[in-house]
Amino acid sequence: MNFANYIFGPQLIGIIMYLIGSMMQKFPPKKINSWYGYRTESSMKNQQTWDEATSYSAKIMTVAGMILIIAGIAFTIAINYLIADRRIVEGLTAGITIISGIIPGVITIAKTESHLDRTFNSKNEIR
Repeated sequence: MNFANYIFGPQLIGIIMYLIGSMMQKFPPKKINSWYGYRTESSMKNQQTWDEATSYSAKIMTVAGMILIIAGIAFTIAINYLIADRRIVEGLTAGITIISGIIPGVITIAKTESHLDRTFNSKNEIR
């Protein structure tokens, strides 16, 4: 049994996403900046869009992180007991880890941008 497979995998991506989302919820950036927070053109238009986007994306990230932690542990247990060839296990783990880092990021961006479009009008005022 390779314990590295239980540490490095989708669950690690989930832990990172959960921690970042939790940190952004607990310590949101006070002002628009280029270092910390949800940084896109639409979120950085004014302080109100910035605060809303950062808060909303942080919630999505914490939920996505929890899902990845649970799914990652279940995936790791399943493939380690179902597949005997370690090379296949390591390849699957690497592939799923890459995918688990990309898909939640894309979903977070898409959902946050959609939320901003629904929440603010073309003058960046709350609808």
